[in-house]
Amino acid sequence: MSRVRTLLWRYLAIVAGTVVVLAGLCLGANALVDPLWYFGGNVITGVNFPFNERLAKINRLLPRTAQFDCLMLGSSTTALTPEAKIDGHRCFNMGFSAGVVSELLVYGKYLRARGFAPKLLIVGVDSFDYEGPTLTPDVPDFMKRGEAPPSFWHSYLSLDALDFSYRTLRYDYPHRRWFDREWRSHIIPRRRAYRAPAKLEPQVPPPEMHAERAELYVELRRLFPEARAIAFVAPTAAWTIAQLKLDGNLDAYLDGLKRTAPAFDTFLDFSIPSEITVSITNTFDGLHYFDEINDLVAAALMSGKPAPGVDWKHEAPAAIKAAYEERIDRLVLKPLAAKR
Repeated sequence: MSRVRTLLWRYLAIVAGTVVVLAGLCLGANALVDPLWYFGGNVITGVNFPFNERLAKINRLLPRTAQFDCLMLGSSTTALTPEAKIDGHRCFNMGFSAGVVSELLVYGKYLRARGFAPKLLIVGVDSFDYEGPTLTPDVPDFMKRGEAPPSFWHSYLSLDALDFSYRTLRYDYPHRRWFDREWRSHIIPRRRAYRAPAKLEPQVPPPEMHAERAELYVELRRLFPEARAIAFVAPTAAWTIAQLKLDGNLDAYLDGLKRTAPAFDTFLDFSIPSEITVSITNTFDGLHYFDEINDLVAAALMSGKPAPGVDWKHEAPAAIKAAYEERIDRLVLKPLAAKR
């Protein structure tokens, strides 16, 4: 009986030791690659991917709020806008893939409740926020409860995080964006260049447009009343904007932007068709643009000079509408017609 008990204890000790070693290896590997951004990011290759950007960016910001006096909120187009180019401020870029304004509100309220009060607020406004059915915010459960994010012990002692680390080292990205050691986001180009559509036709039925959703952007801005607030619409392929006109939705889209503008101190719009957005070499998908274009956007936000965009705070809505109509016709519809 004593021998059986001894063997059992040895077996349990071996099992326990194996578990401890494996857990230590899992924790160590995840800490080095840091796929959820608790520490300084991937120290092995310096390449970071947005596997769970909604959690990872909170993990990176919360221990360091005192280091930042500027907050950028928006979708992946905002995520591509370089925070380091916002002169005179230390910005944190909270943009994340497919972020909609109802989600940005949750993030804004969460950060405000935890005492973060930036001096500068930069908000990316997206056309898809005015289009289609209302979406349920996709935010982590701890944010809904107003709690702290899970500890790195909890997250990194998991096979899910280990899979993220493995995929990072294999360059197996979830989205076509990556972050460098300075946390700037860059596009991962496709092998084939972006192609403009050969023709455009009205959609039947056209998508629903909801200009009244501008109130969500107004509410977001009110969360930080002491901050100077800048809003911007990132460049969007000219064919996407022309489609709004063909669908009869251009007026509703512009009405949404007009309703958004009064809440912000600056509101620059780069979605109006221009030489940038009719080029097929500046983007890989018609929505996400390469570094040089995002640098131009950041510089415009600082200078207040919108060209080739428009300024909703200093130009009449009627003049902006006329400019949209003229550019859609000249840069998109007439060239497409000439190809037929």
